[in-house]
Order: sequence, then C-alpha cells, then structure tokens
Amino acid sequence: MHGLGLIKSLAERERELAAKLEEAKRMAEDKLRQAQEEAQKKLEAAEAEAARLLEEGRAEIEKRVRDIESEAEARAEAEAKKVREIAEGRLEDAAARVLEEVVP
Repeated sequence: MHGLGLIKSLAERERELAAKLEEAKRMAEDKLRQAQEEAQKKLEAAEAEAARLLEEGRAEIEKRVRDIESEAEARAEAEAKKVREIAEGRLEDAAARVLEEVVP
C-alpha cells in the first residue's frame, strides 16, 4: 500500500511540474509576443524618422538649389546690364562719329 501512495505522490508531482511547465511556456510566448510588438513599434518609429529626415534633406537641397539659381540669375542680370551699358555707350559713340562724318 505504501508503494501505491508513492506512485500517487509521484503522479501528483508530475502533474504539478507539467502545469508549471505549461505556465512557463505561456509566459515565454507572451514575452516573445510583447518583444515582437515592441520591436515592430521601434522599427516603425525608425522608418518614420528616416522618412522625415529624408524629406527634410530633400527640402534643404531644393532650397539650396533655388538659392543658387537666384544668385546665378542675379549675376547674369548684372552682367547683362553691364554689357548693355557698354554696348549703348559704344553705339552712341559710333553714332556720333558717323554723324560727324556725314554732317560736317
């Protein structure tokens, strides 16, 4: 009879250990799921930040290009004005010389 009690005790202990093992398995699965969710959130946040930085960089490049274009246009207009003034002066001088020769 003593052997039967030992077998029952061992069977009860086995059930307890199986229940603890099952609980540990559920806890591990929960922790794994939570870790995956956190990793996904961090990945999404990192992707959003990368997209924001990329857009910010594009906007900065576009601004710099517009600034360079404006500067180049201003320089070109200033140079064209100088050339026009020189040409007008030479044209006036040439017209005066022609008039001097034509009209004595």
